[in-house]
Amino acid sequence: MVDNSSRLSFLTGSGEVDRDALFDRLMNHVGLNGKYQSRFNFVFNFVFVIFLAMPYLNLVLALTTPEHWCHVPGRNETNFTEEEWKSLTIPRVTDESGKESYSKCQMYNVSTQLNTTASLQSMNNNSTRLQIVGCQNGWVYDHTWYTRTVVTQENWVCDKELYVTNTFVFSRAGDVIGTFVFGQLGDAIGRRPVFFVTLFLLAVGRCLTVFTASNYPLFLTVTVFGSVSQSAAFQSPLVLGTEMSSADKRAHIAMLQCLGWTLGVCLMPLVAWATRDWVAFLIITSAPCGVFLFAYKWFPESARWLAARGETTRCARELRNIAKTNGSSLPNDTMLTLRKIAAKKERIYGLASLFSNWRLAKNTTLIVYLWVVNSMTYYTLMLNVSSMDGNPFMNFFWQSLVELPGYVVGKYFSDRYGRRWTQGALFLFLVLSVVVVICIVGRPDLVWLTTAMVAFVKFCFTITYYVVHLVAVETYPTCVRQTGTSLGAVMGSSMGILGPYIVFLGSTYDVRYPYIIIGIVSATGMAAALFLPETLHQRLPETLADAHNFGHDQKFWSLPQKPVCTETEMSEVPLKSLA
Repeated sequence: MVDNSSRLSFLTGSGEVDRDALFDRLMNHVGLNGKYQSRFNFVFNFVFVIFLAMPYLNLVLALTTPEHWCHVPGRNETNFTEEEWKSLTIPRVTDESGKESYSKCQMYNVSTQLNTTASLQSMNNNSTRLQIVGCQNGWVYDHTWYTRTVVTQENWVCDKELYVTNTFVFSRAGDVIGTFVFGQLGDAIGRRPVFFVTLFLLAVGRCLTVFTASNYPLFLTVTVFGSVSQSAAFQSPLVLGTEMSSADKRAHIAMLQCLGWTLGVCLMPLVAWATRDWVAFLIITSAPCGVFLFAYKWFPESARWLAARGETTRCARELRNIAKTNGSSLPNDTMLTLRKIAAKKERIYGLASLFSNWRLAKNTTLIVYLWVVNSMTYYTLMLNVSSMDGNPFMNFFWQSLVELPGYVVGKYFSDRYGRRWTQGALFLFLVLSVVVVICIVGRPDLVWLTTAMVAFVKFCFTITYYVVHLVAVETYPTCVRQTGTSLGAVMGSSMGILGPYIVFLGSTYDVRYPYIIIGIVSATGMAAALFLPETLHQRLPETLADAHNFGHDQKFWSLPQKPVCTETEMSEVPLKSLA
């Protein structure tokens, strides 16, 4: 007769893996899908993310550049309409879409004020011989959609046009710095303290920007301060929720956070439409994040992280809280089990640990590259919304709303066919869709089709972005999970710095350029996705040794298979048999 410990060794493969599975046995006992996890994920991976998404992207709308042209004094002394006055005083040029429009930065050199119909008519007859100069008296802005933006308030147009692009770049740079620092801190000092520090920096930093726009260097400094915690604030609740829930809930938790994100970015343009003023808009969409600072008691420390760190007393306390809320209790030998886990604590070298073995280094490189592809293109698409025709708020709303079905479809296909094949197939669809957009963008008669195709491109990227977040959490071991996910976010934000410049190419030179770049990186993303291991139905790696072997027995053309031994069966093995 085979005893329980022998049975567990048979099921898991070796004595070393037995010890790796000890914490999973504890979590099965206290409850992996109880009230505790449901409450935490609803509050911090859904409701909180709704509010967090708005300050992450509110600068995009606050820095919108409306239609504008040179202000030429004198129209009030005539009976000319604004359009007639523009036709007399502003030269026409060919824009980036190949259409003829009024110049945004040039005017005819009118040396004297024209206040009679005769003189205006004379100027009109001789306009081709008038000297063209830059704007001499400021600009006139179209206030159809915005009462005031940072651009209209500070005149960041023409020779200051790059101020907007550079602000987005500095925002990404701040995100890179913060994600790098706070990602490693999450694995060094815990998920909980990092979460509240990042939350405070984001809420305060974004609100401070409204007082500094008149001083551009100070404005950039405050922008960086408010951006250092953007990505890091998302990671702590996602990682914590994943670490204390069952394997079949991981995709659900990632989708929950993504749904919260989408609701937030859908709500944000409606707030902007209601206020139409960037100061009120920025405060309304940033300050509410600070409310969650009062939820300090509701945000626990990760029991899995505490166990990996060897902090047995604190870990037992967190497990006891989970058990109490879920209506269960801790096993009598909990402390003995935790001491066994602490005894095998391995040495960690931060980021270097992610490259400590060829297989882990390969997986890390592929995940980071996919994060780069998704971050750069997502950010480019969001920035490019302001360049589209029509209502800018509804354009932003529809581009955001399309993410909702994307996350639902992404969860379904990634749980049905696996993470790897879902990403690969969607990148293929992306390449084909972008080719269509390149062929039709800029044609006035096909604006509706261009808008629909761009929305479909956004839909596909929503799915690939969702899956890469899920794969990152499921591939890295507990000891460096937040460091690994942070590395992807850091590199994604680093390359996201190119997004504003890609949009600048499209708005200044050729409207097709952003989509050509998106198509190229999507093709390379498809190849990267297919060479990652499948994580569906796989146990979360606990140690670097687990991560070194993760996916070694998977075949390239295979579909994911459920393991023979399910979590339910494993939970039936008594903990005392492992003492």
